[in-house]
Parts: sequence; C-alpha cells; structure tokens
Amino acid sequence: MLVPTLPASRFLILDDADMPSAVAVALAAERSGDDRTEAVVVPAWWRGGADEAMPLVHKAVERHASVYGVRRLHAELVVEPSGEPGSATVLSQLLLAAVPLALAEGCDAVLFPVRPEETDAGEDLAVDGIAREVDRAELVARLAALDSGLPCSIITPMVDLSDRQVIDLARDMGMPTEMCWWSGADGDHAAASLAQRWGTRRGVMAAAGDAGRSAARTG
Repeated sequence: MLVPTLPASRFLILDDADMPSAVAVALAAERSGDDRTEAVVVPAWWRGGADEAMPLVHKAVERHASVYGVRRLHAELVVEPSGEPGSATVLSQLLLAAVPLALAEGCDAVLFPVRPEETDAGEDLAVDGIAREVDRAELVARLAALDSGLPCSIITPMVDLSDRQVIDLARDMGMPTEMCWWSGADGDHAAASLAQRWGTRRGVMAAAGDAGRSAARTG
C-alpha cells in the first residue's frame, strides 16, 4: 500500500474534515514526536456551501484534535468560489492566507490535503490536475516568502492518491466515519453525497472496528 511520506516539519494542517484531510491529520500525528514536529490543525473550507458545512467541520476538527493529540486553532480559513470567471483562484487565496498563519504559530510548513477537482469516485487520476496543484503549492510558497522573508513549504500529500488508496489508508488506520464532517449530517445534499462516496465504498468503514468508533466518541 502506498503511504505518503511527510517531511520532518511542524505542520499547520488545513482540515476540512473530509476523508482525505482526516487521513492527513492521522499521518501527521503519527510522525509528531516533539515540539519540532507537533502538528496544528485549523478548520478550513475551499468549496461552496461553507455556511452549512463549517459548523459540522468545526465539530469534526475538534474530534481530530482530541483523538490524535494535535492542537486546534480557534480560527478558520474559508474561501468560496464565486462562480465568476477566475473564481478557481480561491485555492491560491487560501494558501496565501495559510502561510502567515502557519508562521505565526511557529510552523514551517502547511499541509494541504487538496485533491484535483477532476478526481472523481473512480480510479483514474487527473494527471493535469495533480500537476496544477503541485505547481500552485510551490509557487504560492515562493510568493509568500517574498513578503514574510521566511520559508514555509506547502505539502500536498493526498494530491496523487486515488479514492481507493485514500480508503485503504483510512481502513488500515481504523478510521471511522465519525472523523468526517458529513457523518450523521441529515438533510444535507453535499454531506449525503460524500457519505455515499467514502463511507459506503467497498465497506471501508465497516473494517474500522469498534475501537476506532470508541476513540471518536471520546472527542
């Protein structure tokens, strides 16, 4: 199984509490061993529907902080596409806002669990989309350094993983659906769509086990 390798950095994790970011938090927490590598999470959102999703994201991120022993910032980073031409630049805006926040928290890297918009629930990877997000991360980090004078890398460990690979990681970590914002969100179309995509695909969460669910309830 492919497991993303994270550098020895102190991460500010942009956590939207979807499956890829929940896995990213768990991976970062596994490699945290001292103050130099301690991870910090901040609730984040970079799609439409923030008003409906963010209260649930905050609750899920609180669970991440409790279960994985990472520090949660009592702030949020939210950008929404306007639907107008050029609205795709919201990701760049999000990262430009994240870098100074990371530096203020003593972090030397932003962990952004982005995946290309073109990646759907199938197995095909959007190669052009992967290249775009990798380039964005590198260029925004360089641009932000011009203002801050301090290096802060942007890491995208989930960008080239298929849904199947993300699910395999979640299953191996015993991660229950309660770690995701859409778990138990009745009446929300976006939440229901994500629950179907991640929670029922290949029965992944059934393999998480009672131990993972018990840990989630302690949050």
